[in-house]
Amino acid sequence: MEMVRIKVKLGSKGQLVIPKVIRESLGLVEDQFVVLDVTDKSLRIESLDGNIVEKWKRIAESEGLDVSRDLVYGDRLYEEVL
Repeated sequence: MEMVRIKVKLGSKGQLVIPKVIRESLGLVEDQFVVLDVTDKSLRIESLDGNIVEKWKRIAESEGLDVSRDLVYGDRLYEEVL
């Protein structure tokens, strides 16, 4: 697979907008979950099947965790860090 580099600017709240041509080529759609793989100076974004999210929610519920706010692990980690 050939690598493509595209320069983008972060928004005022640190949000990253994935250009439309990239979203379409990867099949990313609004409200879809993605996984962020972070290394020292690199970020990789991978699409996440909604079925996996539902599986995680079932596991969390079985462990007695509150899933009513529709959180995934990354959201909880973000909250813990802040």
